[in-house]
Amino acid sequence: MRTSVWSFSCVVGVCLLAGCDGGSADFPNVDCGDFPARANCVRVASGDAAGLLDAVNALEPNTVVILGSGTYVLDNQVTIRTPQITITGQGMMDTTLAFGTATSQINGIDAVSNGFVVQDLTVLDAPKDGIRVENSVGVTYRRIRATWTNEADSTNGAYGIYPVRCENVLVEDCVAERSSDAGLYVGQCINVIVRNNVVRGNVAGLEIENTQFADVYGNLAENNTAGIVVFDLPGNPVVGRDVRLRDNRILSNNLANFAPGGTVAIIPAGTGTFALASRRVEITGNTYTNNQTGDIAILSGLVVDTDPAVWDLAEADLIGDVSGLGLPAGTMPGTVANFRTENIVVANNTHTDGGLSPDVSREFGLLIRAVFGERPVSSVLYDTIGESMFDPNDASMNSNDNRICAGGNTGGNGVASLDVPRQLVSIGSPILVIDTAPFAPFDCTSLNGGPVAPVTLP
Repeated sequence: MRTSVWSFSCVVGVCLLAGCDGGSADFPNVDCGDFPARANCVRVASGDAAGLLDAVNALEPNTVVILGSGTYVLDNQVTIRTPQITITGQGMMDTTLAFGTATSQINGIDAVSNGFVVQDLTVLDAPKDGIRVENSVGVTYRRIRATWTNEADSTNGAYGIYPVRCENVLVEDCVAERSSDAGLYVGQCINVIVRNNVVRGNVAGLEIENTQFADVYGNLAENNTAGIVVFDLPGNPVVGRDVRLRDNRILSNNLANFAPGGTVAIIPAGTGTFALASRRVEITGNTYTNNQTGDIAILSGLVVDTDPAVWDLAEADLIGDVSGLGLPAGTMPGTVANFRTENIVVANNTHTDGGLSPDVSREFGLLIRAVFGERPVSSVLYDTIGESMFDPNDASMNSNDNRICAGGNTGGNGVASLDVPRQLVSIGSPILVIDTAPFAPFDCTSLNGGPVAPVTLP
């Protein structure tokens, strides 16, 4: 254990807020000396839930809160509204914040805090979201676990790890399980790294929504309804762009959908990845195995809501960088639309045993079964919405106006262009299936405008 000289305020904080009754046995792995950059330190004795709530209600800026080993049984959320706060336990398997006795709809940890760090603990059975951080700059989730006791339960909280409307976000070495919406969700954020996490047993495992400049790599998505997804929803002022999904493992995401409602309720089990209402996305170097509806789908936002007006965004309200995107004009003056999916690269992925048994309990899975029959589903599916040319028999007579690139993948069942506009009129209409490389006209392997740049956090 590292040592340091505590400030007078740290000693006072320990004695007043934690009662000075937590001996060193409570803090075997992490203690105040491990955080020399924080001016103040508060130790909360093992299991002292009241002491924890008192501590966070009296925080000074630039403080670390050290939790002991054991379980803190809480019926109120841990609310943080002070900047430069670190809250840490002794390890995700050693310190647990348990909310199973809570009777109101609360989050586990709810923070608005620039420079916020949460690490080395588990949040269990939060009624709403496990760890929600909102409207903050400089957010780190590290070695935390967000989970619920019951598997595949629609009454579980919606999100496990949930940074929203944040900037400069790092999520690493975490576990997110059993969420009824998304286990690890990043929404309306700018500059994000999500790496080396495990998401399992959720409806959506890892979700990047309306987010700009995200690097998502080294993650394992296993036994979710859908593995790793990236999309925009209408009405959000951050237009998603420049997302890299690379070097992840997306395995056996065949869990029956247990969402109580919302957008994710329409996802068929067996979905590996989809990109929807997205632009400048790279899906590269990933391993897809045993996702039974399909590995990768490229979909227009009009699949979710067919009314283009719903996708209007006032230009004056946009947040972040939309330069170079060429967003189409909306239906009203002074607006743009973000339903279009374009400039997507799917390359150098490995596909095994996918698309063998689509989930027909959801509309999209039923469509896939109808058009593919008993043959394996293609590894890359494209809905063809917005294309000027489609021909199910001659690949050279198909346009690629949206620049969807699917060259250079290994294994799997090729590429299919579904002609969804016609399917909506007559389900089971002919589709274009390209079984062998180079998959022209979708054989490109690079984005217009250059590759997505690596994300650098301060």
